[in-house]
Amino acid sequence: MKNRSLLTLVVWGLLALFIMRTCAGEGEKPSESIQSFRAESFEAPAGEEQFVVLENDLLWTKWSTLGGTCVEARLKEFHSSNSEEALLLLKSVPAQAPPVGRNPGREHHRRRDGLRLFEPEGNLGVSLDAVHWEMGPAQQTGDGGAELLFTLNTPTGVRMEKLIRLSGLREGDNSPADEQRLIEVDISAEPNGEISSVVVGDLNLRLATGGGIVAEPDSFYPNPYAAAARLEYDKVEELETYNPRGSLPPRRDVSAKWNGQFAFVVEGSKYFLNLIRPLDKPFRGATAETLFDTDGFETGVLQRFEPEMREKIQKVAWADSKLRQENGGVQVGSEALGLETNMSGAEARRLRSSWYQAAREQREESWKRSSIAGDFRLHIGQAGTAGETQRFEWYLGPKNPEILSSPSFRPMDAVIQELDYGGSFFYRMFFTGAIAPTILWIIDFFHTITGNWGIAIILMTLLVRALMFPINRTSQMKMGAYQAKVGKLKPQVEKINQKYAKDPAKKQQATMELYREHKLSPPIGGCLPILLQFPVFIGLFAALRCSILLRQEPFALWIQDLSRPDALIDFGGPIANLPLISSVTSLNVLPIIMVVLWVWHQRSMPKPTDPQQAQMQKMMTFMPIMFGIMLYNYAAGLSLYMITSSALGIFEQKVIKKKWPVPGAKPG
Repeated sequence: MKNRSLLTLVVWGLLALFIMRTCAGEGEKPSESIQSFRAESFEAPAGEEQFVVLENDLLWTKWSTLGGTCVEARLKEFHSSNSEEALLLLKSVPAQAPPVGRNPGREHHRRRDGLRLFEPEGNLGVSLDAVHWEMGPAQQTGDGGAELLFTLNTPTGVRMEKLIRLSGLREGDNSPADEQRLIEVDISAEPNGEISSVVVGDLNLRLATGGGIVAEPDSFYPNPYAAAARLEYDKVEELETYNPRGSLPPRRDVSAKWNGQFAFVVEGSKYFLNLIRPLDKPFRGATAETLFDTDGFETGVLQRFEPEMREKIQKVAWADSKLRQENGGVQVGSEALGLETNMSGAEARRLRSSWYQAAREQREESWKRSSIAGDFRLHIGQAGTAGETQRFEWYLGPKNPEILSSPSFRPMDAVIQELDYGGSFFYRMFFTGAIAPTILWIIDFFHTITGNWGIAIILMTLLVRALMFPINRTSQMKMGAYQAKVGKLKPQVEKINQKYAKDPAKKQQATMELYREHKLSPPIGGCLPILLQFPVFIGLFAALRCSILLRQEPFALWIQDLSRPDALIDFGGPIANLPLISSVTSLNVLPIIMVVLWVWHQRSMPKPTDPQQAQMQKMMTFMPIMFGIMLYNYAAGLSLYMITSSALGIFEQKVIKKKWPVPGAKPG
């Protein structure tokens, strides 16, 4: 029993370490072969920006002449939270321009769009993403899709072309084809024949994701992230990853760089992917950059204040910004700001000062977006020779194993297997790559029967407990037999305790000799149920934290999204900026029920007679409370699993063991 308690404590400790490591994410990987910094140009390009929309049954995309890039993408098969509008998956990252009169530095960047093409060496005489391309009319294709051609003649005599094609329905299909999820991209370069100083040789280019994927706020899943799938012998061996931490890295434009061959580059979130895959040749390298998170900036600033202050602070900030614009960028006096906000001048000045102080601090922590680019080459010959074309596929869609494992999308499924199920030592140690998909398959099977993902999780838990019951029962019987033998030796053990009361070393030695004489040792199988249940918990943790199957799926009553905390009451922000409770933004009932059942389950177990074991059991009573705090904001689906599992454990302790007692064991 003592060994079993020790193992249980070790397992709880491993679980705590696992959750903390999971929340923190992987560390940043060092950059290599970083070239010198080249500042971007912030001069306004000649001409007016124009837009055009391309769409099919699954995708809606908006394209710009500036760089020939995508500024917005929506998924028609999904909808936004609390809205029936098509889900916004990708949008441009706003520019971070230098102040007027200052030269651009490492922290400044132009607007970042999807499918950004650029040439880092500056041999074309123009920045490909900073000028307007000539845009042809959108053309309908024979399959009901659409295509769009962008062209650009550079000052060095190279004609660049970017052909965008969205597939439509195949003839005779009644449902959207998988190919509609892929955007085909052809990039060409050739001498234009008009300028004598034509660039001849290999043109090094980069094609980037853009950094604009809409991320899901989740402390258990650091996102967005950037990754590159390294190829070894034509197979994806690993994914090199970069997770922006919020602080400005030494090289914003080259936060991480990897050399070698890569099957694709990807910018991912909790549920969705923005992935570029070359079709003709692998990428020759990959480079990640860090971008400013404008969307989260204002939210982060407001969260630095108490809830009752946020509305007034925001009102002052908006009024100050409006008055600055009307006054040519010059800050107005406090009296004018007070009149605009219906406050006294002193209060308006104080709140404005507080806002700017918080904004300066938050800016240092708002570099949370990342774009990744793949390197490729196009050969440019002499004037009059044919150009070269490279083909790519751009995937904007869900991180669904069913889709990504199909032949049309491989090896994109490596993102799930390598990052979600194999992204840490703990996952690999407990075979999460095999267990997590199996658990999802079982839950999906029960969902097809019940039509409710919450009930499916409950049935999956019942199945796991049922499969574990014979092993549990065998373990309990062995432990009961062991306890019965220990009970028979109790008088002799008490004599040893009295004889060596003042010599613990001799007391322990004599006790071990007595046990050895009667061939008495704790059964190894008694620890087996704990070891078998732990990988299931880890696998479920990995499966639920990023499975799109549970996104916005309701269970019952107020639980309308099993992938998020149940949030009976939403506080609208942290209840206080204090340690431990700064992440509490809602009243989550399921974790509280989970902790109550965990403690009840532990208290319903037999009380050990050994003082050391009794002390250890008291220590383990606090573990559920600690984990309840750690998992307070985790997915409701995991809490539902733990509640069901604990309830079944209590039922087994209170009912089954009374009706079918374990021989030799003391009743609880």
